[in-house]
Amino acid sequence: MKKYNVVAIIIVLLWITFVVFWTSSLYAGETPKSEKEIPIYSGAIRDTDRESELKSQMSWDIDPGLRSAVLNVYKVGASAEDVSNFYLQKIGGKEGMMDIDPMGIKPGTVSQVSYEIEYYKEEEFTDYNIEHDIMHPGTWMKQKLMENRKPHKPGKWITEARFNWYKKESNNDLTIFYVIIHDESFGEQTEKKYKTSTEIQIQVTTSKSEQAMREENEEEMEKQTSELSKSLKGKPPTEKELGVPVYPGATFDAENSAGMSAGNDYAMYLFLTTDPPSKVVAFYEQQLKIKAVEAVKGHYMIPLKGEMPLPEEGISIEPNTMFGGKAKTVISIQKKIEN
Repeated sequence: MKKYNVVAIIIVLLWITFVVFWTSSLYAGETPKSEKEIPIYSGAIRDTDRESELKSQMSWDIDPGLRSAVLNVYKVGASAEDVSNFYLQKIGGKEGMMDIDPMGIKPGTVSQVSYEIEYYKEEEFTDYNIEHDIMHPGTWMKQKLMENRKPHKPGKWITEARFNWYKKESNNDLTIFYVIIHDESFGEQTEKKYKTSTEIQIQVTTSKSEQAMREENEEEMEKQTSELSKSLKGKPPTEKELGVPVYPGATFDAENSAGMSAGNDYAMYLFLTTDPPSKVVAFYEQQLKIKAVEAVKGHYMIPLKGEMPLPEEGISIEPNTMFGGKAKTVISIQKKIEN
């Protein structure tokens, strides 16, 4: 065979190898963008009891930052190696921990898939005493794996594999995908029971963006403030509820009281008066027999519960510089809300 023919054949073979590799990589690179796009291993059966068990451990229902969550669990009579290879073929990925900041992903795009594989350790294939006459059947475990399963790597059988990727939604919400493959072929650690079985967990959670969380918090705060303001206007606090006398002639400010109280673990009741701060201070010192503390020049505090500088309950008396109008003094009575 002429030399140039040999060279041409080699080039063609290299080109075919490149095309096959590139095509398979492209196919594996088709990262699912939703839970419905994640492929399911053939013959896998849904396990709703296991789903309920896992969901009860995740506390998804009490996470205010979670917009949606999906957990599907499947069982299949195939090896963890076969199932892992299936997902490696279908969605591919880079081995190792995810090394990107999910918040840096552009809206509408999906990250690369990453995956990690855990193998049975050599010490698990060693016989040893657990307690008294109870033995860990390590030698038997390895024998069963050798008889029933092809190792993922020489002498390496999979106990768990995790595939993970992200999607940044168009509204900046973050969706996190997990495919978790867990070998369930062995029974209890001390039992010699083997049946090839694998659990597949598909977890898809979408978390609200920081902006969405801020907007929701602001809306909730406005709602609480509005409801509290309405309640206080209809029923202003009594001296009994306050635990101190109301300054004679002072006007209760329900709206600003609500604004300063909503979302806090204390209630703040604001009163406005046209009298100067010095006169108000003298009134409360005489009524309560407690000396006012001038924390800042012209600003006074009378502690009622707890100690200065931050008592749990107290009366603040200061010049009116925030609320306008004819009032010269703002009286703030802080009360701790008992849970």
